[in-house]
Amino acid sequence: MTGLHVAVVRESIPDAASPDALDTVAQARSVRESLARCGWRTSEHVLGSDPSALETSLAHRRPNVIFNLVESCHGLASLACLAPALFRKAGFPFTGADEGSMALAGDKALARRLLHAAGLPVPPGVTMGELQRGVFPGPGTYIIKARFEDASLGLGPDCVVDVREGAELLAAMREFAPRMGGDCVAEGYVRGREFNLALLAEPGGGVRDLPLAEMVFDSAMPGPAILHYAAKWDQGSADYAASVRSFDLDGEEDLVLEMKRIGRACWELFNLAGYARIDFRVAGPGQIYVIDVNPNPCITPDAGFAAAAQRAGLDHAALVQEIVFDALERSGKTQEGRHV
Repeated sequence: MTGLHVAVVRESIPDAASPDALDTVAQARSVRESLARCGWRTSEHVLGSDPSALETSLAHRRPNVIFNLVESCHGLASLACLAPALFRKAGFPFTGADEGSMALAGDKALARRLLHAAGLPVPPGVTMGELQRGVFPGPGTYIIKARFEDASLGLGPDCVVDVREGAELLAAMREFAPRMGGDCVAEGYVRGREFNLALLAEPGGGVRDLPLAEMVFDSAMPGPAILHYAAKWDQGSADYAASVRSFDLDGEEDLVLEMKRIGRACWELFNLAGYARIDFRVAGPGQIYVIDVNPNPCITPDAGFAAAAQRAGLDHAALVQEIVFDALERSGKTQEGRHV
């Protein structure tokens, strides 16, 4: 396996980018370091405004496999699915989800409809277009979040709103849309606990669920208990300090098993590959809701996915190694990876 060449591909990030964008650079660095620990050669490539430049770079280096860390294209997360399409066209095996899975999961309105149609539990939701056509789920508390971008983009405590009429909700969504990439969705706000389930592909097409994590919100946290942008990225904020990851779920085996069952069903429904994260809110016994399906989640060593892997006995190098092995196996090049 020492002869394996892994190309790490990310999007172009300006020096003055936001913390969430700069995290992609840190992620690429940590992945390359772990790949080197596996004894593999690495190179780093950037998807910028001219995709042909990336194609030329990859054609010149001819890697055995691509580690896909592209989270956006032209500044839009909705275009991240172009990266696996480009890799497929060029004939390179790549890690994680394909373009179809990324496109389906990346549209939160469509993803919610697919989950609902499959009988999986989701909060009620509505788009701006539906509200304009008179579709309104009813009075209540809603959370407004980006439709096509990362769920935390533009998300703040003020995005949880109480409304009585559709026009009131539409007005709020129109106000928030510009800071959420231009479009947003509203979902019924689930008061309760929040959980993340990390899923990792296994040899032979299987999937392994890693230890379930709960985001524990301090009771002193100002505003609603949600993982909004500041709570996720602003390390100097009170909200960041008030949200802590915990794997202590002793005595809650039934809850854990049900979320793992639902998570595996999400994996199958969206045809996920490599690694993924499913986010849940739980209002009470028997009230579990899927709030987000995340292909190719962040795997920096301090991120939730890597923490779950560590809890399962996989250090960061072992984690990225398993992700690469899965990409090679799916491409029919198993002999080039795991068994060489």
